Amino acid sequence: MNEPMNEHDESKLTRRGFLAGAALVGAGVVGAGALAACAPSTPSDSGGAGGGGGTGGDGGDPSGEAGAPSANTQSGWRVQPETPTDAADGGTYDVVVVGHGYAGVTSCRELSEQGFKVALLEVQPESSYAASGNESAALNSRVLDRVTAYNPVPHVDPVEYFDNWMTMIGNQGNPGLVMRYCQNMGDNIDWYYDSLTDEDFATITHTGWPNEGETWEHILPSIGPIKFWPGTFSAYSEECNQSKIQGYNRDKARAAGAEFFFETRGQQIVVEGGTIAGVIATDADDNFIRYNCKAVVVATGGFAYNEEMLNDLMPDIADNMTDDEVWKDAFGGERFPAPEGMQYMGDGIKMAHWAGAHLESLVAGMNSKHIQPPSGMTNLPQAVWVRADGRRFCNEFYPIVEQRGVPNVYMTREPIHCVFDDDFTTYRSYYVPQHGGAEPSEATIQTLRDGMDKAYQKFLGTWVEPEETGEEDPMAAMFAPPEYIADDTLEGLAGQLGLTGDAVTAFVEQIGRYNQYCTAGLDEEFGRYSETLFPVEKGPFYGVSGNPGFGEIMCTCGGIITDAEQNALDKDFNPIPGLYVSGNDCGRRYGIEYITPTPGVSLSMAITLGRECGKSVAKWLGA
Repeated sequence: MNEPMNEHDESKLTRRGFLAGAALVGAGVVGAGALAACAPSTPSDSGGAGGGGGTGGDGGDPSGEAGAPSANTQSGWRVQPETPTDAADGGTYDVVVVGHGYAGVTSCRELSEQGFKVALLEVQPESSYAASGNESAALNSRVLDRVTAYNPVPHVDPVEYFDNWMTMIGNQGNPGLVMRYCQNMGDNIDWYYDSLTDEDFATITHTGWPNEGETWEHILPSIGPIKFWPGTFSAYSEECNQSKIQGYNRDKARAAGAEFFFETRGQQIVVEGGTIAGVIATDADDNFIRYNCKAVVVATGGFAYNEEMLNDLMPDIADNMTDDEVWKDAFGGERFPAPEGMQYMGDGIKMAHWAGAHLESLVAGMNSKHIQPPSGMTNLPQAVWVRADGRRFCNEFYPIVEQRGVPNVYMTREPIHCVFDDDFTTYRSYYVPQHGGAEPSEATIQTLRDGMDKAYQKFLGTWVEPEETGEEDPMAAMFAPPEYIADDTLEGLAGQLGLTGDAVTAFVEQIGRYNQYCTAGLDEEFGRYSETLFPVEKGPFYGVSGNPGFGEIMCTCGGIITDAEQNALDKDFNPIPGLYVSGNDCGRRYGIEYITPTPGVSLSMAITLGRECGKSVAKWLGA
């Protein structure tokens, strides 16, 4: 999935290139209305293994009948529609891959290059196919070595990377699956990018590591027990983006014999006599087609645009929204109603569950289970955060950005004030190479200084608005740094932040205590690590406020429980022969929330484990 960009990553892409990568790609995508119109029924042996798989942590069907719906069915989506009996014959294959994302196309290519007959089904039209995302972690790869040849990114011990990953997710992942990612990332990333030309490489950038001619003095490789590694390969340009790179992989799969069916949406997995027998899909005209096969790889990219599934499978978000909060997209806009025919509607998870696969109790999301101030695309962990009473309330620089703003979820939705002093340009250079950070490039630091100077000039009354230069660029507005306020005194800043009465006194006292913690190197209130304690003592003083509220989500990152081979498990945690799940449909990779020891692990994991899934299926077919 698409990684939210740093404050100045907009310089790496054009408006059209970004919108292609993050587009809603609804145009031309076929609808799923045909099956929705069918009356729900108990799954039969000819259509699926039934709803007896685990449902959000339940024990499955208490009756023990394989075809009976789960006793805990909470949402209508869990009940399989009638299986159509008039589906046209789409041919016979060894494997059908459902979904052309990173995991789907790499599974397809690996299987076809091993000599298996593969069909891949994709809802988008081929002529306008758009991949989501641009950045992939590329540790230990030759392609990353090439784009950072002037200052190579150090290689990483896969076991150390694995141990750190499991620490970050509280040991809640599938250890075999995570280790498979860590051990195979470098080789599989090189394989995925093996068609790039010299012209392509000339457009490739990287994140999390200094550009040529720059030295970042304050990279933080660890905070407390948590470690971070730079190493992100970025394809943002119009000349070479991820849609083009996926096309390279599609071409290689086709050359090896794979067949691709665009504008075709997978609807149900066919199970006959307890054996995977095919996939029912609909074409652009909503005609049913049956593709016969021995194995299915589900890789449709999650359910971020299915409101019913979000409410059902992400209760830790849905149950913590206040009355005026709604599901939002990654930029704070309302997510629903979603465009008709939208992808990321949970097709793969529904299909796998109806075929008996076990659902996760809580599904991981990207950027979804915390409230991070301010409301822009980045955050200010180097600052001090206070609420309306003028007091701190958390460790502002908690190591894992996706966990940093969790305390805000359980507090009144009031403004969160980020406060810092005139040395903030130095403090901001203390950089952790992870999701949501602002790279301490010269351009980034200068833009920060410009914003602070603007705020102080406004305070002094000397600011002059520049003349408008023409048409407003929506990309610049989307990634613009926040508007700061400034004051010569803490009391004055408190007033500008809206604090009054006792809150002003509490605020000044709080900053005084915090500065003492900085001197001592020990935060006695919230345990902020000494290497991240930056005082607020040199005027002018600055602040910025924001509270985007809860419910914002970029994508979902799980759903179906598998083993380390990405073989879907049934209600009793036994493998379902022939049913495999990869990419963002595959669970137990991130715990309960996405994490980033390196920016771009979402795409990297899908690429790496997609190919590994292909190897697993090949091994099973050849057994």
